[in-house]
Amino acid sequence: MNGVHSVDWDTNMTTPCLMPESKVGAVPQPPQQLMMHPLGQPQQVEYNDDMSDSGSSNISRPAISFPMPALEFDFRIAVALNPEPSRVENKVKKEITTVAAGQWSGSFGNGRVLAGGYDLGQARGFRPIRIVEGAFVMQTTDQPPAVLEMRTRGSLSGPCDILDSLIGPGQSKNIDPRQYGFRMFATVKTPDKRYAEIVNCGLWVASGMWSGEELIIEYVICFVFS
Repeated sequence: MNGVHSVDWDTNMTTPCLMPESKVGAVPQPPQQLMMHPLGQPQQVEYNDDMSDSGSSNISRPAISFPMPALEFDFRIAVALNPEPSRVENKVKKEITTVAAGQWSGSFGNGRVLAGGYDLGQARGFRPIRIVEGAFVMQTTDQPPAVLEMRTRGSLSGPCDILDSLIGPGQSKNIDPRQYGFRMFATVKTPDKRYAEIVNCGLWVASGMWSGEELIIEYVICFVFS
């Protein structure tokens, strides 16, 4: 609270409540606040209300405007997932769906998705939502090829029976994508100098859907300012 930590407060002091005398016809004054000084002496702090009465009155510093980022398509990935989950035993036992194969293409290249990545869905409470994490290893068509590692995290929302079908192994994925929402963000890392400056500092947002046995994710990047 304004740089004063709770350990600096004197809990034995009680500031009396002083009520000002009422005056007929007096002009209301802005409220004042008392802040306890670390040495125990109350200090008067002026209340500064710089909010307007407009629709943005609940926004801090409404007079300051920010440059708005524009979303641009950047790349798309399509992966086939293995029908049987793999069990991972760490601190918590998990079943993950691994990647069998895939392909990707976008503004900075194209190539294939290597087997061995994973797509993990976890239930969170009783709400109709699943937290979904993924790791995908992408390879470019260069000679020699570059290897890019992409990690995703997001949420899958919709009716519980639909979410169980989408995440559950061996269940049909032919579900109208308008019946669920799959949103996430992603980061891409590579030690390859040909791509490091392009992807290592990027942040992408994405939408995903299932088409047959494939998981398709489209990524947009928001770095262009209008």
